[in-house]
Amino acid sequence: MELAQASGGVPASDLGLILYNPAVNWAISLIYLIWGPALVIYLIFKLIGFRGYMSLFRYAGGETFLYRLDPRVKILLSVVVTTVAAMTVWWISAILFVGVMALYAFTTNVKEKMRIVAPLVLASFIGTAWAQSMIAPYSYLLYDFGEVHFIYAFPGALSALGITQANGTAYVPYLGYVQNPVGLTWEGLIYGLQITFRSVAAIAAGLLLVFTTQPSDILTSLEKSGLPVELGFALLLAVSSVPKVLEASMTTLNALKARGVDLRPRGGNPAAVASALGNTVRYVLLALVTIVVLTLKDAVQIAIAAEIRGFRASRKRTYYREMKMRLPDYVGIAVLLALLAAGIYLSGVPGLGAIPYNP
Repeated sequence: MELAQASGGVPASDLGLILYNPAVNWAISLIYLIWGPALVIYLIFKLIGFRGYMSLFRYAGGETFLYRLDPRVKILLSVVVTTVAAMTVWWISAILFVGVMALYAFTTNVKEKMRIVAPLVLASFIGTAWAQSMIAPYSYLLYDFGEVHFIYAFPGALSALGITQANGTAYVPYLGYVQNPVGLTWEGLIYGLQITFRSVAAIAAGLLLVFTTQPSDILTSLEKSGLPVELGFALLLAVSSVPKVLEASMTTLNALKARGVDLRPRGGNPAAVASALGNTVRYVLLALVTIVVLTLKDAVQIAIAAEIRGFRASRKRTYYREMKMRLPDYVGIAVLLALLAAGIYLSGVPGLGAIPYNP
């Protein structure tokens, strides 16, 4: 097969003629730009769902050492894992991620926990790989990998969106050698998968804190660490409000379904689908009003709870259950500080520190 050598990029095969027909090229490019976020959202809501998100913010007790650790130790775990992952090369983040995931074996109802964690991790990998496959700078990829291979070329006009553009002539499959092509790169995809380990390590550590600690204990530990009590209560209120909003959403949507409302657009022709979609949007807007009303009904109870806590009534506060550090907590802190020191040291070792470009 003879490849095109001209800067205009004459297609090199029949498949190239199809793929790089202007209409097809624009259609494929726009679909790719949209499918990444859409797939991530679909995975999260399809695999986790409303009930999964509700259980994410509801504490279920356990008897293992993770549940007995002081919340401040688990908060420090999240901070250290996030810091070390940000300072070091990607495979160290992968090791941290595997280590944190191993701790989930000591939680209760591991299968239920994995039903929530796995989709979030998968969505992170898909979303980051999708984004980096087309926005990682060409010059950086060339510096880091030594060479850059294009997968597919987008229309040149899309370069205004910050999509990867080669500096000079580059080879594109089924298109040949093209001057300054814009599009997807194999190295950008690999880079996206690599740096995702940084985010998923932090996500896994943060969820471990949520799964193994009562919200009130998190608030108390933050207050004892010097965080203003008002700010700590606001954070706790924000977290505890999520399952309430989701529960109100489920109640409203179930009420609409019980009244015969079908939220899925149906029809045999585009006009019927468009009409059904318009009705769905109208019902969703009506449901949002109901959800807001149901959520605001809790405002009085929240205000009463804030008054009972006596914010600003006294500088010295007392607690129903005092939290004290024990020997396992000090051992955990020592291990985490050692891990942090090792991460700081490795970040300065050539080849083990964080690479320059890390959006």
